[in-house]
Amino acid sequence: MHPVIRFLVVSFIASAGFGQSCFAQPAGEIRIRKLLIESNSLPDADRDRIIHLFQQKTYLQGEISPRIQIALRSLGYLKAVVDEPKVSLPTLEQSRRIADITVKVNPGVQYRLGEIHIRNATVFPSTRLRESFSLRKGDLFSATVIGKGLEDVRKLYATRGYVNLVATPEVLIDESRRTIDLVVHVDEGKPFDFGRLYLEGAEPHVGAGKALLKSWETLEGRRYNPTELQHWLLANHSDWNVSARVSDSMRIAPDPEALVVNVKLTQWPD
Repeated sequence: MHPVIRFLVVSFIASAGFGQSCFAQPAGEIRIRKLLIESNSLPDADRDRIIHLFQQKTYLQGEISPRIQIALRSLGYLKAVVDEPKVSLPTLEQSRRIADITVKVNPGVQYRLGEIHIRNATVFPSTRLRESFSLRKGDLFSATVIGKGLEDVRKLYATRGYVNLVATPEVLIDESRRTIDLVVHVDEGKPFDFGRLYLEGAEPHVGAGKALLKSWETLEGRRYNPTELQHWLLANHSDWNVSARVSDSMRIAPDPEALVVNVKLTQWPD
C-alpha cells in the first residue's frame, strides 16, 4: 500500500494560465540581464532551463516570482516555493531598468503523471476527453499542460452548447512513488441555444442591420456552437465593420434562465 494525498487543485491550475491578472501589482518593468537561482536541491539541468527561459526577457517586477513558480510546476515540481526576488540594478543600467535577479527556490519533490480519470461525463466518452490532455503516463506532471487540457475540454463542450461546463481537477499524490493521478470531475450543466442578435452603432450602409438580422435567423434557436458563430461572422462581416480582433467587436452573453446565448455586435469605427 502506498499513502495517497488527495486534494483539489483549482488554485494551482488557475495560476498556470496565460494572462497577467493572477499576479500581484508590480513595481515596474524589469529586463532580466542575469538570473541567479539559489537552491540546494534543484538539478542543474532544470536550473539552466529556467534561467534560459527568463534571462533577457522583460517582466513586471511583481510577476517574476509567480512566473518562476509556474515554470517549476511545469517541470513537475508541484509544491515549489519561490521567494521574492532580490533586484540589483547596475549603476549604468538604472535608467533602463535592466537588472540582475537573485531568487531562492525550494522545488520540493518532482512528480510524474500516473493516470487521468474523467468522472460524470455523459456528452462525450471519457476516452475522448482524455485526448484533450497531451500528457501520458510517466511524463513530468505539468500544471500548465493540465490547465490547457481543461481549457480544451471546455472548448469541446461548447461545440455542443454546454457553455457553463465546470471541470474541477483533483490530484491524488502518491508520495512514495512520486506520482500524481488526476481526477477531473465534470459538471456538464445544460446545453444552450443561439439566442438573439443585438446590433450597436450606426449602420455602415443602408440596410446592413436588416440584412444581418435576417441572416441571424439561420442560427437563432439552433444549438449554440462557437465555431458556427465564427463562420457566420466571416460570411457576414461585409455588412458590419468589425475590429481586427473579433473579441473587440462581439460580446457573448449566456442567459442561464432562457438557456440561450445572446450576441451583441458592435460597429467598429473606420
